[in-house]
Amino acid sequence: MRKVMVGLAGAAVTAALLVVVAPDRGSAAGGGGRSVSIQHHQFDPRELTVSVGDEVTWTHRDGEQVHSVTADDGSFDSNPLCSTGNPKECMSDHDTFKHTFGAEGRFPYFSKTNGGPGGQGASGAIVVVTAPPPAPKKGAPSTTTTSTAPAGATTTTTTVTTAKKT
Repeated sequence: MRKVMVGLAGAAVTAALLVVVAPDRGSAAGGGGRSVSIQHHQFDPRELTVSVGDEVTWTHRDGEQVHSVTADDGSFDSNPLCSTGNPKECMSDHDTFKHTFGAEGRFPYFSKTNGGPGGQGASGAIVVVTAPPPAPKKGAPSTTTTSTAPAGATTTTTTVTTAKKT
């Protein structure tokens, strides 16, 4: 019975770690979690974590105010000709801009009309992480996880078996 309890405790810890490691998808309007709204002269959410290969969509919801989505490092720009002196070249209400992130990193961005590089004014950041491994499918064969402990400590092996429905 003690062996079963230790095994169950190890499985619970493993599951908890998977929840902590999974990237936060944010809670932006428009659903999907890979969306950013531009409203009230700011980006919402201000910081969004996505996985490598994810596409992020920015949607302008700021009425008459014009904006751009411009990377601090110049790697993406919704409207290259946008400026306060050239507002017709900027994003306007209900316009969208999409960008796919192909590498890990932190990608700060800003609006040319209401912000600036380095987090000034209307600005935000996309944090790109490697996707966590997929969860095991129901009915998948047993999985064994082994943790290596320091010398003199106890090593625990947890085996989780999922019964296959017939």
